[in-house]
Amino acid sequence: MKKLILTVLFTVTLNVFAQGEVPNSFKGKLAIGTNTTWIRNTALAARYYLTDIIGIEGFFSFRTASSNDNSGFGNAYVIGIKGLEIIKSYKKLNIYATSTIGAHSGRYSQQDVTLIGGLGLEWFVLDSLSLSSECGLRLTLGNGFTRFASDVDDIPNVSVRFYL
Repeated sequence: MKKLILTVLFTVTLNVFAQGEVPNSFKGKLAIGTNTTWIRNTALAARYYLTDIIGIEGFFSFRTASSNDNSGFGNAYVIGIKGLEIIKSYKKLNIYATSTIGAHSGRYSQQDVTLIGGLGLEWFVLDSLSLSSECGLRLTLGNGFTRFASDVDDIPNVSVRFYL
């Protein structure tokens, strides 16, 4: 099974990079989809490209928790905005730098502000459907605490976007 997964990943990688560098036209494109937040839930997101390489994305999520939830987040909301710049573009793959500022409010963390900087990969399964994943560094400032950490969860986060 492991060999099959590695073979599929290798084939997909070759297919993506064999297409060569092709500038994609993103200016004015709008995408709706998901975004994985730093409190381990999925947010609804809208992305808009101001130019062919510069985009912004806004996201919002609400999480409800049961009374026996031990995650520390409880009932929470997350709202944020992300800026991104495509640094390398292939026909079916974009590599981009990203910076995010967001706010979170929940049961144990009354309020905090989070800043994230990192890199992302966006793979176009179809011309208007993409899968992406990001990693980076996160600084969280809250009521009486400061946290600096990597922005990679135990499971890689994957976002889905549909370009209109």
